[in-house]
Amino acid sequence: MAEEFADVLAGLPVAEGPWNLADAPEDTAFIDFGVLRVGTVDQLRFRPEYDAGTKTCGAVSVRSGDVQIQLQVVAAPRGESRWNVLRPQMTERLRGEGAHVTVEEGHFGPELAVLRGHERPDGTTVAIPMRVQAVDGDRWMLKVTSIGPTVHEAETRDKVNALVSRCAVDRGPAAAVAGSVMTLTPPPGAPRPGGAPTGRA
Repeated sequence: MAEEFADVLAGLPVAEGPWNLADAPEDTAFIDFGVLRVGTVDQLRFRPEYDAGTKTCGAVSVRSGDVQIQLQVVAAPRGESRWNVLRPQMTERLRGEGAHVTVEEGHFGPELAVLRGHERPDGTTVAIPMRVQAVDGDRWMLKVTSIGPTVHEAETRDKVNALVSRCAVDRGPAAAVAGSVMTLTPPPGAPRPGGAPTGRA
């Protein structure tokens, strides 16, 4: 039986982020992933995601109820919208793979609403609902990918927005290739490559 996850984001109001870390309210508590800071939510379950070859962490996934939310920080040129470049590229690629993609206006701007086919072991195909959002910041873009049966429903979209609005990015001065995924640093005690599948805030 699949593990059930508490719907810890239910009813959480949307905050004013995501922020540059220096601009975040002083009383905001974060889970520290280095470049990415995720706002603390009671009983929040998270899983760092590691590259199989390099063992570096490029994303963190959060679970709440039936939705999984992946957060990534992407390097961007100063003063330019990386999402305006990436969005049409993703749309073309997904449609080329047979997915149904529409662009909708969301809380943070244009979002991709996706239905992506997935072949089961028995040969049948099911449509996987997915949603991709992004927020452009100062030399960074926060990319958010949500997967789950209710991701296109208003209530679930509000939950995802609430989580995203509690994030902050500490981009730092280091040079990075525009469009590259920035390496995250999971906090002490977080799952490591090959370790337990989830951590808890």
